[in-house]
Amino acid sequence: MRRWAGLAVLLALAGCTTTVSGAARPEPETPPSNLALVDPARTASVLTAVKTATEAVFSYDSTAVPAYEKAIADNLTPGARDEMAKLFAEVRKSAEPIKLVTRVIVSAAVEQTPDKAQVLTVLDQSSTRAGTTNKGIASVLLATVREGDRWRIGEIKVNPAGSPAATEKPGAGDRVLARVRDSARDGALRAAQALLSVDPADPEGTYARYESVSTGQLLTQFRQDKATGVGKIRAAGAKSSLAPNPAAAVMEVVDDKASVLLHATSDVTDATGQATKKHLPIVLRLQRLPEGWKAAGIELVASLP
Repeated sequence: MRRWAGLAVLLALAGCTTTVSGAARPEPETPPSNLALVDPARTASVLTAVKTATEAVFSYDSTAVPAYEKAIADNLTPGARDEMAKLFAEVRKSAEPIKLVTRVIVSAAVEQTPDKAQVLTVLDQSSTRAGTTNKGIASVLLATVREGDRWRIGEIKVNPAGSPAATEKPGAGDRVLARVRDSARDGALRAAQALLSVDPADPEGTYARYESVSTGQLLTQFRQDKATGVGKIRAAGAKSSLAPNPAAAVMEVVDDKASVLLHATSDVTDATGQATKKHLPIVLRLQRLPEGWKAAGIELVASLP
C-alpha cells in the first residue's frame, strides 16, 4: 500500500461578490470552519502528532506495563482512557505474555480547527502470544484536542460511521479551497455508493452504475471485463450495499485530482440468505471532470510488510 506524504492543494482561487443595499461588495475573506488541507503544513503537523499518539496507545507489551500506562496518561484524555481500557481489557487479562505492535498505515483529517481535529486512521496491528503472531488491520476515527503543544486523543470509534459534514459557504480565498475539498469528499461518497453495491438480480445495471461513476483506466477496465464480471455477479448470487454514512476524509487535492480515504461498511447477503458485514478501508483516486468528480482508481488498504 502506497503512503501519501504530500498534502498539497494547488487550486485557482476565485472571487465572490454579494449584493447589499443594491451595491456589489466583495465578501470578507473569513476563514472556512474546517481547516483540513486548507493549511497543508498545519494539517501535516496534526497528522504526525496523532500518528505518534496512536501508535503509542494502541501498542502494548505485557512485560513493560509502566511504559504503556505512561503512554496512556500522556496521549489520552480521561474519557478516552476509559474507552481504551474497554478495548484492551481482554489483551491485559492474557495469562501469557503478549506483545501488540500498532503502526499507522494511512490517515487523513476529516475536520480540523486550531484546537480540535477528527482523524480517520487505518492501523496495522501485529500481536504475538505463545510464539504465534497474528496480523490484521483496523479503522478508527479519532477525535483529538490540543492541549498546549500536545494533541491528545479524546474519543475513539472503531470501524466508524461518519456523520454528514456541512459544506463550506461560498466565498473567497481559503474557502474556495475548502469547497473544492468538500466537493471531492462528496464525489468519493457518490462513487463508493455505486462501486460497493452489487445486485445479482440486475448485474447489467450494477455494471452500468460502476461505469457511470468511473473514468480513465478504471472505466476502461470495467468495460473490458464487463461480460465476465456480469456472469460472476449472476453466478455468485450475493447482494451487497453500502451502509449509511461511511467515514471519509480527503487526503490530498492536486489540480483536478484527489485522493480520499474511506472506511466503508458493506452489508452483504449471500445466495443462501446469510447476512454479514464487511469493513473496507479503501482509497479512492478521483479525477474532476466537467460533470463532476469520478473514480479513476480504487485501492483496498492493506497491511504493512
